[in-house]
Amino acid sequence: MNHNYLFLIFSLCFGMSSINLAQNFSDVKMIIHPVSKNVSYIEGRGGNIGVIHGEDGVLLIDDQYAPLTEKIIDAIGTLSSKPIKFIINTHMHPDHTGGNENFGRRGALIVGHENVRSQMRIAGYNQTPPFVTFSKDINFHINDENVHVFKVPNSHTNNDSFIKFSNANVIHTGDVFRSESYPYIDTNNGGSFIGTIKVYELLIELCDKNTKIIPGHGKQTNVETVKLAITMLNEIKSRIMSMIEEGKNLDEILSSDVTEDYDKRWDSGRRIGGPDGMLTAAYNELVK
Repeated sequence: MNHNYLFLIFSLCFGMSSINLAQNFSDVKMIIHPVSKNVSYIEGRGGNIGVIHGEDGVLLIDDQYAPLTEKIIDAIGTLSSKPIKFIINTHMHPDHTGGNENFGRRGALIVGHENVRSQMRIAGYNQTPPFVTFSKDINFHINDENVHVFKVPNSHTNNDSFIKFSNANVIHTGDVFRSESYPYIDTNNGGSFIGTIKVYELLIELCDKNTKIIPGHGKQTNVETVKLAITMLNEIKSRIMSMIEEGKNLDEILSSDVTEDYDKRWDSGRRIGGPDGMLTAAYNELVK
């Protein structure tokens, strides 16, 4: 086939995709959910954005996609007229880091674990990485709140952090925890099924009955949902181990009903947040 003809087809398809993408972003609405005291989260497209506002300025957790920056700023403007001073990246994925460049140009300091920056480079991501990195944890003292940011074991990726608002008793988990779907284990970027179970155990330890949890995706929840999730993961782990002992391979496990009794509660119906990716990650770790 003529190369010019192929280029024309590619250009037309790319152009149509770009138009559709722009239209999709133009339809996105930013919804603010109050959580506790001066902590809220913004639901839009991509990861939930944590917000704390007050006289010291605004601190954000994640910033979704670049085309949504103005909408995010408008939404924050209904909470505060103060400048956006800090953005904490919970991890590397574009629906959490896509706005980094835009907010950085406006003067926000972008912060994340050192693995966020290094893994974005390894993965070939073109989003702007954090400007300031930490190795273990970091604290922000802002708006009468201690915001403790700390690396958790490899789980969703190898660069995940939790953010705890000590006074408000709120934890933002990034994508390690999703309140309405199975966990997404990004093994291409260091994610771990077994690590996810360990981090859920850690999350339970960090919570009391009044702790409010902002998940990376899904609605605000509490420790009881995490307990349901870890029960589910441990049971699925047990089932997969039994099937491996029976000599079953990955294809046989994926075609089985191993998650059927959990799918109504946890299956997102999509690739991300569906059972197959989780089962594949679990099998590949447990079969070793």
